[in-house]
Amino acid sequence: MLFSTVLMWLLIAAGFVIALPALWLLARGLWPETVLRQQEAARKGLFKCLLLGLIPLIGSVVLITVLSKAPKMGALAVLLGGIIIAWGFMGAGGIASLIGERLWPHAEPWRQTKHGGLTLVLCALLPVVGWAVLLPLLAVMGWGIALRARFSKAPILAVSSPVENTSL
Repeated sequence: MLFSTVLMWLLIAAGFVIALPALWLLARGLWPETVLRQQEAARKGLFKCLLLGLIPLIGSVVLITVLSKAPKMGALAVLLGGIIIAWGFMGAGGIASLIGERLWPHAEPWRQTKHGGLTLVLCALLPVVGWAVLLPLLAVMGWGIALRARFSKAPILAVSSPVENTSL
C-alpha cells in the first residue's frame, strides 16, 4: 500500500472524527428543541428507529437511481444524496446526546453531546465493522430518529439558556 493511500484513509477518518461531532454540536446550538426530541426518540428504542429509517433509505435509493440515469442529472443526484446523508447523520445526534447523557449525567447538555458524539465516532473507526456496518447504521437510524422526532406529539422539556452575569 502506498503512503498516499494510507494518508488518504487517515485524513478521511480524521474528517469523520471532526465533522460528525461538530455537526451534532451545531444542531444542538441551532435547534436545541429538535435535538431534545431526537434524544427522546432515541431513548424510546433504536430498533424502531432503524426500521423507520428504512423508509427514507429505500425512497432515496430509488430517487437517486432514477436521477442518475436521467441525462444531465448526475450532479443533482450527488447533491441530493449528500443532503440526505447529512440529514441522516444529523438525526444520529440524538443517539450521541443519549450516550452522553447516560455516560456523563452531570455534565452540561452540550458537553454530553460532544462526549457522546466522540464516543460514537471513535467506535465507528473500528476497522471493517465500524466503517461498513456502524456508519451506515448511524445514518439509517438517524433518518428514523429524525422522522420519529418530527412527528412526535410529546411535549418538550424547557430548554434553558444560562445567562452569565457580565457586569463588573
